[in-house]
Formats: sequence, C-alpha cells, structure tokens
Amino acid sequence: MKKINLKRFNNSNIRGRNRELNKQKAGQAPGLLIFSGEKKVDLVKGQQYTYDSKDINFIESENIDTLFHLFDDSKVNWINIDGLSNIPLLEKIGKQFNLHTLLLEDVMNLNHRPKFEDYGDHIFFTIRMFNGVKDGTLDYEQVSFVLGENYVISFQEKPQDIFNIIRDRLTTGVGRMRQKGADYLFYRLIDTIVDHYFFAIEHFADELEVLEEEVMANADDQSLVKLQHLKKDLVYLRRSVLPVRESLSSLIRSESLLIKKDTGPYLQDVYDHTIHVAESLDSCRDLLTSIKDLHINALSNKMNEVMKVLTIISTIFIPLTFIAGIYGMNFEYMPELGFHYAYPVAWVVMISLTIIMIIYFKRKKWL
Repeated sequence: MKKINLKRFNNSNIRGRNRELNKQKAGQAPGLLIFSGEKKVDLVKGQQYTYDSKDINFIESENIDTLFHLFDDSKVNWINIDGLSNIPLLEKIGKQFNLHTLLLEDVMNLNHRPKFEDYGDHIFFTIRMFNGVKDGTLDYEQVSFVLGENYVISFQEKPQDIFNIIRDRLTTGVGRMRQKGADYLFYRLIDTIVDHYFFAIEHFADELEVLEEEVMANADDQSLVKLQHLKKDLVYLRRSVLPVRESLSSLIRSESLLIKKDTGPYLQDVYDHTIHVAESLDSCRDLLTSIKDLHINALSNKMNEVMKVLTIISTIFIPLTFIAGIYGMNFEYMPELGFHYAYPVAWVVMISLTIIMIIYFKRKKWL
C-alpha cells in the first residue's frame, strides 16, 4: 500500500516570515521595498521574448539594461524575472515602466493574498503557482504579473516554472499566440497556472484516497496525524486558490482598455475553471471530514469490540465466581463438603456452565 509522505507545507515558517515582514514594515513609509522571503536563487536573471506574427527574438541576461535594449514598442514583449531579492533591479524596472512603489512592494511580498489592481496604464495581478509534486509534496511559489499596452512582466522566485509550453508555442509559432497581443499572453499565463491547480487537487485527492484505505484497515494515532497534516494542506490550498476567483471577477468587471474585447471570453473561461477548482476543493473538504468521521467511528468500534470481549469474559466468570464464593464460605454444616466427589462435580458444573454460555453467545452472534 502506498504510504503518505508526512513532509507537508511548513505553515509555521510562512507565519514566521509574515511576522518578520510585519515587524520590518511597522512604522515605515508605504511602498518601502523589503524582501523577507527565503532566497531561492543567488543571481537574479531575466529573460525577454519580443515577438509579432512574423518573427521572435529571445535574450537572457543578468543585466536588466540588456533586456531594455531589446524592448520594441511595436511588438509584444514578455519580460520574466527569476529571483526577487535584488531590490535595486526591481526599482530599476519600476522606474523604466513607471510602476507604483506599492505595486513593487506587493511583488516582493512572497505570501501576498492573490489580488488584481488596475493602475490605468498597467494592470497588476498576483497569484500562487503550483509547479508540481516533488518528493511527495506540492511545490509552490508566488508569481506576479504586470500587463501594459505591449508588454507583460512576470516576477517569480525561482527559474523553474510551468510556462515551457507557452515558450514553445511562441518559439515555434504554433497556435494564435503570435497573432495576439500582450493581453492574450497575460491570459495564457494565468490560464496555465489555474490549470495546474487541478493537478494539485488530484494529488491531494489521491492522498485522501490512500488515507481512507489506511483508516479502514487500521485506524491509529498515525492516521490521525496524517489527517491533521492533510487538513492544514487543504486550508492552505483554499487560501491560495479561492481568492483567485475574486481577482479574476474584478479583472473581468474592470473594463480596462488593456484587455481587448476578444480576450474577455477567454478570461471568463478561466473564471469558470476557478469555480470548478473551488467545487473540487469543497469535495476534498467533505471527503476529509468523512475520513475523520470514519476514523472516529473506527476507534469507537475498536473500543466496543474490546468492551464486548471483556463483558463476555465477565459474564462467563460471574456464575463461576458465584459457585466458588458459595463453597468458599467454610461454614461448618454444608452437606456438600462431606460428599466424596464434591470437588470434581464442582468442576464439571463450572465447565458445563462455561460451555453452555459460549454456545449461547455464538448462536446470538455475540462472538
């Protein structure tokens, strides 16, 4: 039987980083850039795709000025930044694209609640991305997007992501991406992240199924520990996924000029996917609750079995104890004491009573 990995999301570390961030920001001016997360890369790098329907150019560099040099206002530009610990680099990007300091502050907050904000000439959208399952645990990170007239900037913690299929389509020219604008690229990035939520939920559902089998086979303290870990995971998933639905709803209702009319139905489709994700999470929560009830019932049944066995044993020994008690009183005038075969007769009576009671319990299916 498959075993469940107990290495889970370290929520205590997340809460600790949040407390540290709050301490550092307490009393500081709004928009102050402070990186308080775990440093995932030593060297911050950037990649840029500049493309239209005819051609595409790609460059990767540690120097952000090199990326700016390739930027073309007449084409779609996708700038991806890996690593958020370089504050001067983020400030340079913010200055180049006239990004608000509060926006950059949200980018550096690695535990920010998913949200959407419209700044007029650009849109900000932050979301939690699940990269897959590694060593039996869900790998996740915070991703932020900035959508402008002809550009999309993505900020993430580490180089590994789930956007290779988009890069391949851009490079090969397959599909409609090269014929569309920056808003369509923005949609495809968000859609890819939302689609991977289903993989995370499937992984979670598989673990619940395995745990259900373990509980049915043997409900013990270890199963209870696994239940608590899975419950924490589910809470984290809900906190990461459910706000995305609200953010997408706000994005669709914003009527921003940066979102073209023909891109609206695609965003509505992503919103529908988030509803499906929410329903799947509710199903997982219901299953988790039922497994918890099953665990409680299994423990109660175990206790009832133990009590039933002890009750049967006590019931068998009650008449035997009664006989032994009667003939253990040592009164002087007890007629049976003088009988030569009194001792073996007492044994025969007690053994017969025991056999009769056992047969009776079996017929009643109490044994």
